[in-house]
Amino acid sequence: MNLKSFFSKNNYLLISLVIIFCVFLTAACNDRAVQEQDSSQNSEQSVLVTGNGVRQEIRMNLEEMLQLPGARFEHVYSTVNNWPTRKKYAVKGVKLATVLQAAGIKDEAQCITVKGKDDFEWSFTREQLLDTPRFYYPEVISGDPSGAEPVEPVIAYEYMENSDDLSEARADDLCLIVPQAYVHEQTNHTFVKGVREIMVTVEDPGKWAPATVFPQAGKITRGDTVKLQHQEIGKVKMYYTLDGSTPSENSTLYNPSTYQPELNKPIRIDGGTTIKVFVQGFGKYDSDIAEFRYQIE
Repeated sequence: MNLKSFFSKNNYLLISLVIIFCVFLTAACNDRAVQEQDSSQNSEQSVLVTGNGVRQEIRMNLEEMLQLPGARFEHVYSTVNNWPTRKKYAVKGVKLATVLQAAGIKDEAQCITVKGKDDFEWSFTREQLLDTPRFYYPEVISGDPSGAEPVEPVIAYEYMENSDDLSEARADDLCLIVPQAYVHEQTNHTFVKGVREIMVTVEDPGKWAPATVFPQAGKITRGDTVKLQHQEIGKVKMYYTLDGSTPSENSTLYNPSTYQPELNKPIRIDGGTTIKVFVQGFGKYDSDIAEFRYQIE
């Protein structure tokens, strides 16, 4: 082997080693950068729990919430929005109840308000958010309640709309996900994206005001219609009966849509009729049952 050939081969070997070293160094730096980015993202996604309904004010980032015992929860969720459209979400999150327990939620706490980005917020009674059994309905699209599986309200960190495959869930802003108490319940409008603060208070949120009617109860011409009314029509649902029975969530829903008023059909009166109606919505307790009697002129 001549000298020139020797140095050429060694230069080639040296250059190859340098290239391999640079590749490994770049990969290590990129991996570290990704880890630092994930850690930074977890730190930035923090939630403040405050109010006179907890024993201590705390702020936790996502990483700290995930370390709480039994906090992680993954499941598919069903929901209905107030268009109304039925959907499913693939969700990975932290149990809301676990986060509130970490702050020492008091027995006398009554109202929970979740605040997100863009000043959007939604309030719930403690009963609605923590004490009411809630479910995933696999047949929500058809409105069939069979096969219900219990799930919990969560602060989701990975989720995918219109999916029932957990592997499709993707990291996003922290989002409050509220499951359904019954298959027709509209909960999608209460999802709070970009959760930043949870305020827990002991003050009584009160009841929703009862529904009103137009025209007023009394004599009416056969075939005329009666409209149910409420001052918070965009936040509540009105359920009614015409046979004298007590209305419930399984009774006829008067206002299924906030955005399609043609679906909110007035009640036709063809004979002596007693309308009984109650109002339900998140943030306050159910209204008293209102009763309106109509007689044909």
